[in-house]
Amino acid sequence: MASISFDDAAHLLRRMGFGGSPDELDQLAAFGSREAAVDHLLNYDRIDDSALDNLTAQKFQINDPPLDNTKFNPQELRRLWFTRMILTKRQFQEKITLFWHNHFATAISKVNQEVLMQVQNNTLRANALARFDDLLLKVAQDPAMLIWLDTLQNVRGNTNENWARELQELFTMGIKDVVTGETNYSQTDITEIARAFTGWNFTRPPASDPFNYTFRFNTNSHDNGLKTIYSGTASAVTSNLDGKDVIPIICNRPATARFLVKKFFDFFVYPLDFTTKQDRNTADALAAVYLSHDHSIKEFARAIFTSDEFWSDRARYALIKTPPEFVVGPIRMFGATYNPGGPTAQRDNSIFQRSALLGMDCYDPPDVSGWDLNSAWVNTASMLDRYNVANTLATTRTQNPTTQQGAFITIDQLRKYTKASTKKTVKGFISVLNVSTDKPTINSLRQYLDADTPFDPSTDTVIDQKVRGLVHLIMCLPEFQLS
Repeated sequence: MASISFDDAAHLLRRMGFGGSPDELDQLAAFGSREAAVDHLLNYDRIDDSALDNLTAQKFQINDPPLDNTKFNPQELRRLWFTRMILTKRQFQEKITLFWHNHFATAISKVNQEVLMQVQNNTLRANALARFDDLLLKVAQDPAMLIWLDTLQNVRGNTNENWARELQELFTMGIKDVVTGETNYSQTDITEIARAFTGWNFTRPPASDPFNYTFRFNTNSHDNGLKTIYSGTASAVTSNLDGKDVIPIICNRPATARFLVKKFFDFFVYPLDFTTKQDRNTADALAAVYLSHDHSIKEFARAIFTSDEFWSDRARYALIKTPPEFVVGPIRMFGATYNPGGPTAQRDNSIFQRSALLGMDCYDPPDVSGWDLNSAWVNTASMLDRYNVANTLATTRTQNPTTQQGAFITIDQLRKYTKASTKKTVKGFISVLNVSTDKPTINSLRQYLDADTPFDPSTDTVIDQKVRGLVHLIMCLPEFQLS
């Protein structure tokens, strides 16, 4: 087993979570090995998060229609989820839920029912580490997805192919095998699979139990005829197929396994280059783990996060922070004070709005393919937005954090990492924010602290102005954009 250092713990928590305070990183490193630390984050069902559950039960109202008959408000969904990201002790649970939200991208702008989007979010969270077959079936029967990809209109004699197409292209295997380049399916497969999913619908719950939507199979709308899929391949089947029959066939295809390796690496490790033998071998090896462990996402994830590739120099700071990572990370790293407000008091909408400003408006992806990752997040315009958001996060102050809504880095939290010398102060805040930078940059930050008057950290004014400014400058560094 490989030992785990403080820097290792920081790398792990940036990828399996949103980052952590120095104390949290010390606790993670105290597990003694990388494997044990991964297991701790992966087995999040063993972590008591009841305090967050109690808070969200008190502070949020997700209703359909709203209990107070106010206008439909998807903002409450976003406020709830970002509160979970900020306060959860189960960081990987929220991080992988975010991954699946992007993978099974579904937009509230079309679904147009707040509670259905929350039902889907709950489904992704509850099944995030299940067998992929089981997660995919849950998603296929999810009311929001049934609306989003028009499965409700998919009936015998008048099929709608949207779900059948995206099921294969975006959710499981891709048009072409990511490693071999071979075509994975044909238009005939789309047509036949669409027939298999005819008659899929859902039943709305009673008003007394607004989250209890149930899947309904309408036999009168289902095409009972024989269907042939993947003819001429090892996956070929001819039978009276229903959608429940199709899903395990797709999930067992090697192309699906390799596609999932690519998706997980793009989000959690680094973009794979399939023109290289090394990365093709990586994809094949991890695909074999998926196939040999009965498609268990948990075992698949364990293999990825304990792999040499994940811990390699190539993986460190190889990804660009998504907007949620950018806005949630510093709050968690500082252990900043956060008060979501609500449900009847003023609500804090600032955190998810900053994520939306940076290009990721959760619950409303640009299209069914979700958000592009990494280089898509940084350009001239988006970097200016990141600088402005960083300034807000660093400089927002409060006189009463227990009653004022929002996220605040307090004087006491800044003082904790402020030292007598500029060298130690800069080093401390770079460590808190998990930045790896060069000596000239460090010297420039020290010069900023000493500009105008020599740095004197003994006064709150210096901490409130100079040190907040330092935090802002570090968050504006190119290196801080990297995860």
